[in-house]
Amino acid sequence: MSKIDFEIKGIGKLIKDEKLKVPIYQRPYSWTEKQVGELLNDIKSAISNGDDEYFLGTIVLTKIKNDTKLEIVDGQQRITTLSILFSTYLQLIQEEKDIEAIRVDYLSKWDKRIGDNIPKLKLSNQDNEFYKEYIINQEFNTEVGKESHQRIKESFNTILKFNQKLLNDNNHDINILYDWEDFINDNLKVVVITVPTDSNAYTIFETLNDRGIELAQIDLLKNYLYSKAGNRLPEAQNLWVEITSKIEAEANEKMLLTYIRHHWSSTNGFVREKNKELYAKIKIGIKNQTQVVTFLTNLKNDIDKYLAILNHNMSFWEEYDSKCKDYIETLNYFGLEQYRPLVLMVLKYFDKNEVKKSLKLLVSWMVRNLIMGKLGGGTLEKAYIENAAQIIKNEIKNARELRDSLKKLIPTDEEFKEGFKIASVSKAKLARYYLSAIENNHREENYPELLVNTNPDAVNLEHILPEKDKDNNYSNFTEDEKKSYLKKIGNLTLMKTKENNDFKSSSFNVKKEKFKQSELWITKMIAENYNEWNIENIKNRQNKLADLAIKTWSLKFE
Repeated sequence: MSKIDFEIKGIGKLIKDEKLKVPIYQRPYSWTEKQVGELLNDIKSAISNGDDEYFLGTIVLTKIKNDTKLEIVDGQQRITTLSILFSTYLQLIQEEKDIEAIRVDYLSKWDKRIGDNIPKLKLSNQDNEFYKEYIINQEFNTEVGKESHQRIKESFNTILKFNQKLLNDNNHDINILYDWEDFINDNLKVVVITVPTDSNAYTIFETLNDRGIELAQIDLLKNYLYSKAGNRLPEAQNLWVEITSKIEAEANEKMLLTYIRHHWSSTNGFVREKNKELYAKIKIGIKNQTQVVTFLTNLKNDIDKYLAILNHNMSFWEEYDSKCKDYIETLNYFGLEQYRPLVLMVLKYFDKNEVKKSLKLLVSWMVRNLIMGKLGGGTLEKAYIENAAQIIKNEIKNARELRDSLKKLIPTDEEFKEGFKIASVSKAKLARYYLSAIENNHREENYPELLVNTNPDAVNLEHILPEKDKDNNYSNFTEDEKKSYLKKIGNLTLMKTKENNDFKSSSFNVKKEKFKQSELWITKMIAENYNEWNIENIKNRQNKLADLAIKTWSLKFE
């Protein structure tokens, strides 16, 4: 083959006519119920409307020397999903000869020498064995080992339910399935591009991206690294698989790109994921096989530390002071990630006692900046990344030096206090945490800033001035004032969930009687200090809480 061939073809006929496989640089199966449902409904609409054809995009294939299978450069998700669709037919068709015809046409051929089905489609190393057992052999007890396996299983079940309903809606006439088969074979069109045998698959992948065919950034990254690995490609592949396997086992597939970005940023400077900026930077920074293997080796060596940042229950934390895992749990509660590159390098280069001190500081920094609204625009993330780089260079060696380096970006006690006095909190989970931590500080508990029981099933957020003043019990507030002061910290307290549900719209006098009975100082103090509820008392209470806040989220180490 000396030129690129183009052919418009039914995708079902493509699956029937060719043996196909997913190359090593492709990501695992990634379609969710949403994408599968959209494809099924698109086909259903086209059939219902009597359309002569429905265009499903471009499929790019390449022929590898000495291989009978064509590699799928682009289109594996669509091809895999339609193969799964035909697999569901085996559960719905009654006639053995018809079942065998579907199997041979679209799924597999029995090899009598090895006594097993040989699939027409071979997936990537991560998915192939599961696909073969679950989809081809229909061994439905096959263990789900990866996130992509779960998606394959869910796609099968989604399509099976869809086809069962299709049969039910058509009086269980099996011909409706054969109508779909015919449409997928002849009318569900794709442009099949088959590239020359001697073309470089990595270059093809790049060309597709350059021509505007949308490819996931993680696919582009993997493809680029493999293309530069040279004769160390097997080594690079093994490293990549080890990294991705650990990420998928403990987090999720999307976290892989985030990890790579954070790791790259900590050593090479701030970079964003959007607009494929990370991919562009790595292309500039990594040019040869030694750099590829070094980069992947560093990613592999640090993956356990990063996963420990994501999960306080990792065994990694057993070697540290028990408070370290509590600080990690608290940091993760905020749902932010700006600090991760910094923590990654703290874990890599600081001794264990300095790690504990640094994590304590980070909790205080996060809260102070959340209250002050200074977490936008990437400024803080850039500062964290710059400090991570300084740790690598041994310019910052401990928590005290880290605190001094970030001093200009962290609100001082006075700034934090003044910000706390006027703060509103929109997220109930954060408000529960702030109030619980202040409660612990008042009780003089050690480490009050650590996460406590903020489960709304146990303790709920009470708006003293209620969200809905149904009986106009708070007529001393104008409507605008109600909106302005509803989420002020001074108007918020904690109650047991059942008690809160029973009287949340009641008058202040009724609430005050309940507040008196509370075991929490932060709630009881309302009844002890205020005879009525108004703007002045909201401000007064918030000022008192602000005095405790600077102690709760202290910048001191002990």
